[in-house]
Parts: sequence; structure tokens; C-alpha cells
Amino acid sequence: MFESFFYKVGRYVKKNKKKVLVFWIILFLLMAYPATLIFSDTSYNLTNSLVTKNSQSSKANDILSAQFNGSSSDPSIIIVSNNTPIDNLTISRDMMAFQHSMDSYLKSINVGYNSTTSIFTVENKTLMSYSNSTYKLETGTRFMIEYTLSNLSKNNNVTMAAENITQTSPYNSTFKDLLFELNFTTPNEIYGFVDKIYHNMASFQSKPYMESYVVSLVNSSQIYLINNAKPLANPLIQINSPYYSNYLYSLYNNSGKNYNAFVSNIINNTTYNKFPVLPSSYSSSSLINPKNSTLIMIFSYKTNITAAQQSHINSIEKTYSSKISSSSFYLAGSTVANNQLASESLHGMVVALIIGIIVSIIIVGLFFRSPVTAFLPFMIFVFSAVISAGINGLLYKYIFHTSISFITPTLLLILILGIASDYSVYILSRFRSELRAKNKDAIPESAKWAGHAVFTSGTTVALSYIILWISNIPIFSDAGLTNAIAAVVTIIIANTLLIAILAQWGKKTYWPAKIKENQKLPFENSMEKVAHFTLNNRKKIIVIFVIVALGALFLYSTTPTNMDVFELIPASSGVQATSVINSSLGYDLFDPAYVMVNFTSPIMTVNNTTGAITFNSTEYNQTLAMEDKLAASPYVHSISGPGYPYEKKVNYTDLVSSLVYSSQYLNQTATYIGHNHKSVEIVVYLSNVAWSNPSTNYVNKMPSIVNGSGNYTAYVGGTTEYLNNAYSFTSHSFNNMVPLLGITIFIILLIQLASALTPVRLILMVMAAVMLALSLTYIIFYYLLHLPVIIFLPLFVFITLLAVGLDYDIFMITKVQENISKGMNTAEAVKDSIVENGGVIITLGLLLFATFGALYFSGLGIIEEIGVGLALGVLIDTFVSWMFFVPAIMTVMDKYNWWPSRIGKDLPKEK
Repeated sequence: MFESFFYKVGRYVKKNKKKVLVFWIILFLLMAYPATLIFSDTSYNLTNSLVTKNSQSSKANDILSAQFNGSSSDPSIIIVSNNTPIDNLTISRDMMAFQHSMDSYLKSINVGYNSTTSIFTVENKTLMSYSNSTYKLETGTRFMIEYTLSNLSKNNNVTMAAENITQTSPYNSTFKDLLFELNFTTPNEIYGFVDKIYHNMASFQSKPYMESYVVSLVNSSQIYLINNAKPLANPLIQINSPYYSNYLYSLYNNSGKNYNAFVSNIINNTTYNKFPVLPSSYSSSSLINPKNSTLIMIFSYKTNITAAQQSHINSIEKTYSSKISSSSFYLAGSTVANNQLASESLHGMVVALIIGIIVSIIIVGLFFRSPVTAFLPFMIFVFSAVISAGINGLLYKYIFHTSISFITPTLLLILILGIASDYSVYILSRFRSELRAKNKDAIPESAKWAGHAVFTSGTTVALSYIILWISNIPIFSDAGLTNAIAAVVTIIIANTLLIAILAQWGKKTYWPAKIKENQKLPFENSMEKVAHFTLNNRKKIIVIFVIVALGALFLYSTTPTNMDVFELIPASSGVQATSVINSSLGYDLFDPAYVMVNFTSPIMTVNNTTGAITFNSTEYNQTLAMEDKLAASPYVHSISGPGYPYEKKVNYTDLVSSLVYSSQYLNQTATYIGHNHKSVEIVVYLSNVAWSNPSTNYVNKMPSIVNGSGNYTAYVGGTTEYLNNAYSFTSHSFNNMVPLLGITIFIILLIQLASALTPVRLILMVMAAVMLALSLTYIIFYYLLHLPVIIFLPLFVFITLLAVGLDYDIFMITKVQENISKGMNTAEAVKDSIVENGGVIITLGLLLFATFGALYFSGLGIIEEIGVGLALGVLIDTFVSWMFFVPAIMTVMDKYNWWPSRIGKDLPKEK
């Protein structure tokens, strides 16, 4: 079927060869710029690429966006320094100098620098704010004592003096606040304070005594209120008791006019462990580890930095890491991760392409013994790559208005290189055969048979990738559409542009090789031996095929796959930073899990007049019960949420009864409540790295942990859940895609080959070859290299090889069909097909093997695994399946190869 159509196409192209050439050159030039769009509109955000629609994580994301304004923020660079103990003053000063250098550089470039967050900036703000308020407390206390002394000197009545400062004094409101801050809250405590002054009136005339007394009062009261207040202590700062008293003396004697100099002197000349006031564990745990040796600095800005600017930041890092012995610095953050993945992906793509192109040119040149022919498939690749990339670039930018996955350009160009080389070589080989036969219609005859085979093969490739696209598989779905378009473009170019070139050049195409009549085909003698062996041992070969297929099926089905994509990308500084932080801090700071809870009733109410916040105890306690379950797990380091507003549990009664910090805790708790007052966010910091097996296993159980019988629904989100959902979705889609793909290819082959049994046989044999290739790949990566097998490996290899792997079988079938139409029996037709096509199939197989195998040098583990799987699949299909299994089964099936068409009804019997 369609042979006559392609014969007409060949005749038309031959007649209008110059017009065809001009058309493709013009289209090539028009698509040159749009082709660049596919690289400029590429997403390198690996985490966002994993979110699947209608999943747990997707629903959690929706609530986060709607009720909490999402998790978006200005881009930032995160720098993690390890082995930089700031309890050492020299290192502390070096790290502050490093921070200053970073600040200065970011301010000097046009990125809209915002701020820096580090343990030094937090300490500076903490000391500035605290010194200001504490100095006022000291001066206020001194004034209150002096005022009380004045009263006592007039009437010598302690009771009246105590009543005066709390009731009758014009400063009574101020004095009440001071007494509260000094932890004198009852009448007896206030009386005792005044009585102490009364009995030491003479002593208070001495400035040193006054100073000592004021400092002692502030010291004891502040240590209690900030560190030890019941039921709730200060959540943001803590007093460093051994060094606090000296600080208070220094502050007392500070004029109060220059806190900047006062605070700077402390920070610049004191080690971190001796700072008088420190950020609490809640405030500091995301910036420094418990040993004070791992620091995290966050530099925020408005616009993304370039790769060149990132390189300069690397040089700043190296300067300071060389100053601090044994230290190491790591860049992290979304911008850094994206830049690093972009650099690694592009480098890997270029390396894979260069290797693939060079090897392809060498193989084609050797096969045809012509430097001219060697570069023809490469030229077809260039035309197809530019035009395909141009179409895809325009589609994604101006129609879909979205970007493509970072993995797509590499897979696109490698696929084009592979199929463009294969289709070109097959047509070139057929044209050479027609020239040797001195066929005057060599061009249309080549188009009729080779063009038809290329069309059938390319159509299966395109439809296979369309199924991948509509399945919406994370990371890889973009490659489905782009590859499908590329397959269609390559089919058209091979059947028009290449045919036009052959019509224009004729025998010169193969210069300097001579086209001789009845000249032996490449590998002809070897292929005759292969054909003879196969036909004589067909039943044994079929038995071996069944045994090998069952063994491959067992190994394939028993080897676990997962979604550990981070393990299979290069160990960039961002990934290393995550590991360092997890090791130093004891949890994954960058990628927490989170739970979004939707209650049917409000958990919080806000008074519209006063703004006072109150919580409904039922919903609050249900939230607290969920948080308690999560916090109790050994796989959870800490949590933040309404019941754990500062990562420590707060009971409802404590929340509303704290005299000192109740409002602060209430306001912090409210940040975990959504705009509708019915949604709750619980942030779960995992003890292990987000993509590790312990984390993925635990987060997989979280939905059952948090969903109970209450009046709420809970959804789990975060990177770990993205991975879990993506794995489940991909696995489920894969199980649906394979039969759908099989049915689609069956229908195409049924129409093309006019046979019902041959398509089934082809599909089953290719599946067996794919499973054998995957089994060998599993052995290499999982059992020998001990690397995870990503779920995308079997999916993409199945999709690609089920289409591309059919090429050689289709080439054989079409040749056998042609031979049968000339009066041969099945055995003769198969033997002739092996002998005539053997050389070209080996060449095609080596081309695809080299092309797909080049992916192993990409440097990206995901692509490396896929490259090896594809390369092994092609190798098995070329040298095992095509040479032995397919011919053996075809000869056994005999006339049933063509059932129910008429082709096999008058088939001559085998002699």
C-alpha cells in the first residue's frame, strides 16, 4: 500500500528537483532564528518539572497559592560554608569580610540587590534592637529608683512610695511597664523593691552602687523573661548568661547615642559563642549549625544573575575558602541550580552530538566508501534539526506560551541525528542498488520502496511520541511532541530534499566509488552465511528466543525503579550544599515537606474592630494532634505550624494565657492560617535529604497519618511528594501507554502491510528485544554500579525502541513483500532480504548505536541511562533479532505472515 504514491512523489521530485532544493533552503533560512527559541525558552527548574496535575502535591500547591500567596519570593543566592567555625575570631572576621565582598559585588551589578540574611545580619539586628530597648530599660530603672529615693527622703514611708510609683505618680504608667519588665508584678514584689531602696538609701548615692543594682535587676529579670518565662519564653532571642552582665555594664555606660558603633564593636571583636544576646534556635537554626561551623548566607535580589556573574561569585568564594584552612563553600539557590543544570545540560548535549556526528560520518563514509556520501546524512540532519527546532520553538513560545524541559533539546537533536542518518542511508543504499541494476527509473523506484519504508517507520516513531506527549509525563512529555514533529519533518525531508539531491547528483553522490553492475553488496558473503544458518536452525532459534525473552522479562519485572532524579544529575554545588546542610544541621533545610489542611469551619477569627485574634479550640486541637503525630516520627526533625509556631509545641491554653508573649505567639500562629481562615499550613522538616529513600517512604505515608475522621481534608506537598506523585503517575501512565502504543502501531502496520499477524509478531519481538536491552541496562547501572534505575528509563526506551526498533524489521518486511510479489517463496524472499539489506541494516544499526550511545557522554545520569538502554536495544535488534529471530519466525509462519491479504494465498512452496 502507498507504493504507487511514493513512486509518484519520486517522479515529481525528480522533475522539479531544483524547485524542491530552493524550497528547503528558503525554509531552512526562515527557521534559523526560531530554532534558537527552543534553547532560550528552556526550563532548568527540576523540582517544578516534577509537579503532576490533580495529585496530592498539585492540590497542596493550589491551596498554598490561593490561601498563602504561594511560596514565591525574590531570587536569591545561598552560600553554604563548611568548616568555618565562627567561635574563632579570625575566621569570624573572614566570614564577615566575605559577606561584605558579596554585598558590594551584588550592589555593583544591575540585579536589584535587596538584602543579605546571615547569622551576622540577624545578630546585628538582634543586638541593635535589644540594646536600644535594654538601654531604655536601664535608664528608666535608674530614673524610677531616683524618683523613689526622692519620695522616700520626703516621707520615709515605704508603702506610700510603692503606691506612688504605681498609682499617684504622673509617671505611673511608665513605671508599671518598667516594673513588669523587671519581673515585679505583684504588690509584695513592688513593696520589696521599694523597701530595698529604702534600706540602702545612702548606698544609692554612690554611682557604682546604683549602676551595680540596676544591672543586677535587669540581668536577673531579663534572663527569666527571655529564657525561662512560663508558660512561654521569648521565641526569637536568648540571653547568653555568662557574657550578659558585662554587656549590661557596657550598655549602661554607653551614652545611648551610637548603638551602631557599640554593636559593631561587639560583633567585630567577639566570637559568636560569646555574644551576650543570641538569636534563638528557631531564628538561627536555618543560618548556622549547633557547632557554629557551618554557615548559610542568603543574598536576595530582583532579577536573575547571569552565568558570568555567577562565575565571578565563584571566584569570591575561592578567595575566602583559600584563606580559611579546610573550609569549603557551596553555591545554592534556584538561580544557581538552574544555571548549573543549564551549563551541564548544554555541555552534555554538545559532547553527545559531536561524538554522534563524527562517528556517524565515519560509518557512512566507510559503508559507501565516499566522502561525499558520508556528509549527506549529516546535511539532512542539519536541515531537519533547524526546521524541527524552529517549528517547536514557535509552537512553545507563541502558541503554548510555556517553556520546555531541560532534557528535551538533547533528546530531540540526538533522535533527529539517529533517524536522519538511518533514513538517509537506507534511501542512499536503495538508490545505489537501482543504479547498479541500471534502472532508468532509479529515483522513483527508490522513493517507491525505500521512501515507503521510511514513511512507515517514521509514522510509527511520530505516533509513539505523540502518545508520550498526551500522557503528560513529568520532564519527558515535551520531548514527546518535539520528537514527533521532528520525525514528521525528517520523513518529509528524506523523501523530498534527499531525493532531489540524488536526482541532481546521480552517480556523483558516491564519488569516488564506482557504481558497477552486479557488484557484490557490502557484507554479502557474511549475510549469506547468516541467512543459511538461520533458515537451517529456525526452530532452535525460536526456542532460544522464547527462553531469552522469558529471562529478560523476569529480570525486568523484579528490578525496582524509582524517581531519584537528583541522584542522577551531576553533583553540583547546590546538591552538595543540601547534603552538607543535612549532615551539619541534621535536617533538609531547602526542601521541606508540607501539609495543607482545609477545615469546613474557621480555625481562626479576627475581630474587625480591634484586630484581636482568637482560635477555635476544636480545629486548633485537631491541627495540634496532626502536628504531634508528625513531630513524633524519627524521620521528622522539626515542624512549624499553628501548634508549633516557632517549631516548639504550644498548647491552646498556653497560647492564650502567656502574660508576656501571647500576642507574639498568636500573630506567628496566624501566619500558618490561610486568607479564608479555614486553611492551615504545616511545614515538615525532614531528618534526611528530601529525595532519599527514608524521606520518600515516610512522606508516602503522610497522607494516611494526617487524614483522620475530623472535619477536614489534608494534602501533602513539597519536593518529596512531587517525586512520589511523579513516580506513581509515570508508572500508571506507562502501564497504560504500552498497550495503547502497541494498538496504535498495530493499526499502522495493518494498513501499511495488509497483514494482521505480522504486526503482532513485530510488536512482540521488539518488546522482547526492549526487555532484554533494559535487563542488561539494569545489570549495568543497578546491580554493578549500584545506581538507582529511574522510572523514565523503561518508559522512554519502550516508547523509542517500539517505534525506532521496528525500522529494520519494516525494512526487511517491505523487501520480503517486494520479493514475494516477484514470485519468490518465503524462504527465498527472506534470504534475499537478509543478503541485500544486511549490509545496510548493520550500517544503520551501528549508526543508531553510536548516536544513542553518545548520550552516555552527556554527563547527566538520567540521559546516560536512557542512552545505554537505547544503544543496547538497537544493538540487540540489529545483530540478534533482525539477523536470527525475525527471519526464523517469518519462515515458520510462511503464508500466515500475510493473512488475511491475498499476498500469501498463491505463495510458492519452499523447496
